[in-house]
Amino acid sequence: MKKLIPWLLAVVVFQLCIYLYLDRVLLVPAVSSITQKPIGSDGVSKLPSYDSSYLAEVSKDWVKIYSVKDNNVVNQVDIGATEKLTYFSWLPDRDIALAGISKPGAKGTICTLKPLNMITDNHPVEPSITGLSKGAEIADVAFSPDINVVYIQVKSGNVSSIYRTDANNKLTEVSNTPAAIGRIANLKSEDALLYDSINTGLVYLVDKNGRKQLSPVDGSQYALIGTDKDDNIYIAKLTGAKTSTKTGSSSQTDNARLAESILVGKMDGSFSPLQQAGLPYPAEFIRVDFDGKLLLK
Repeated sequence: MKKLIPWLLAVVVFQLCIYLYLDRVLLVPAVSSITQKPIGSDGVSKLPSYDSSYLAEVSKDWVKIYSVKDNNVVNQVDIGATEKLTYFSWLPDRDIALAGISKPGAKGTICTLKPLNMITDNHPVEPSITGLSKGAEIADVAFSPDINVVYIQVKSGNVSSIYRTDANNKLTEVSNTPAAIGRIANLKSEDALLYDSINTGLVYLVDKNGRKQLSPVDGSQYALIGTDKDDNIYIAKLTGAKTSTKTGSSSQTDNARLAESILVGKMDGSFSPLQQAGLPYPAEFIRVDFDGKLLLK
């Protein structure tokens, strides 16, 4: 009997490894929150994966992904003459990237979300949204890795729409959303979408029970910052003032909403203030990473 115990333990561990591989790798949608990096003088932006095993070189004409170990190109996407790359990001916890590409179609613009999987050789479905207005592009993506739900923010000018796709590849538009949306996010373990309205300064949550206002009901205006791996929700309380910001060597007036404080909470609407230096600061340039670290860019 004692001789059988090590074999039984080995079988249990082997089965657990298979389950984790299926749950955390093969069944995870290949999307991520947006990665913002400066573009070099040659028009190429270099973006490392979360563990720096891979490096993506992103230009308007192509995406090339290199293995850092041997500097070989392991994946490449060429952007056609009529196409436009509008979005690229790495997942924050695994070597999967996502490219958003727009192109004209017979019945309007087509926006496609293209997964680039460095882990397996499988080819996941690429969600395509058709019949969009001219100039439409993918502006942001949010995902729930535990339940395989992806939300896609498409913008045309200042007007936004949000689309949802799931493990069954069912693509639907999220209804009753405001035209001017600042940012989207969602929870990692539940199918719950978050977004903010630029015009009203309110943050909303949408789940199976419908839509509700998530930001405090105190007369103040708020902006959504994002969520972390533990489903903590970060929002910014705004001053209502406007500011000018600098991007690179050129000045840019963006009418950014100024964050005077940062709050963290849960989907039940319970929020508490965080200590954060550097405020007030344009909410548009404040982000939270996967581990809950606030980044002022």
